[in-house]
Amino acid sequence: MRDQCEAALAIFRRDLQIFLSYRGQAVSHAFSAAFSIALFYYISRLLQIREFESPDAYFAFVVVGLVIMAVLQSTLVLAASVRSELVAGTFERLLLSPFGAVRGALSMMIFPIFLAIAIGIWTLLLATVFFGLGLRWETAPLALPVALLAALAFSAIALLATAAVIVFKQAPGVGALVALVTLVSGFYFPTALLPGWIGWTSEVQPFTPAVELLRNVLAGLPLSEPAWLAVAKLVAFAVIVLPLAAWAFARGIALAQRRGTIIEY
Repeated sequence: MRDQCEAALAIFRRDLQIFLSYRGQAVSHAFSAAFSIALFYYISRLLQIREFESPDAYFAFVVVGLVIMAVLQSTLVLAASVRSELVAGTFERLLLSPFGAVRGALSMMIFPIFLAIAIGIWTLLLATVFFGLGLRWETAPLALPVALLAALAFSAIALLATAAVIVFKQAPGVGALVALVTLVSGFYFPTALLPGWIGWTSEVQPFTPAVELLRNVLAGLPLSEPAWLAVAKLVAFAVIVLPLAAWAFARGIALAQRRGTIIEY
């Protein structure tokens, strides 16, 4: 167990050092967050939406959507990361190591998730200090465990996408997947506005309960379902779907090994 923790930590340190070696990345992330906040702040002043009692309510709604978007993207980047490892010829080191490719792939999400949480905190600070976001301070500390639970649930989707990379040597359309998720999960507008033929999709994935829970603990916005049910959905994805996704990833590696294509890209 200790050796596995040390191996995961080593991958975290590697990813951190790579990130810090490109000094403009931190500035770019900080500027992008500030730009998004300013953009949606002024958009909120232009809109009159019956679902929100004031422009400030919509601003709080969308700021939390930006935070959970960063968490989502931090997990979905895994498919592109594994693809890069295949191209660079370094994936074999994970494959042949005692740590194993599945644990290695999961460890590759640790740094992006922590980076996403840092960006989320920065986003909330900017929105609060410069744009008057009203945080619910008494429950705001609960946002961290909610974000970590959401990241675990999202990781199941990321592992399935990564399994496709191993088998087909192509990263799925992550950009299209993110766009679809934002459409049906209520990141930027309430899911109640979705037409009936697609509205059901907001109930069968972990993104909607994650963003609703975060909105509730950070900004006091109401939930569309009991909090325990939203938590149960996230736990189900983390406990049930994530191991199944890890199994699918392992099966994808085994299939590529039988085909002799594991080192191809």
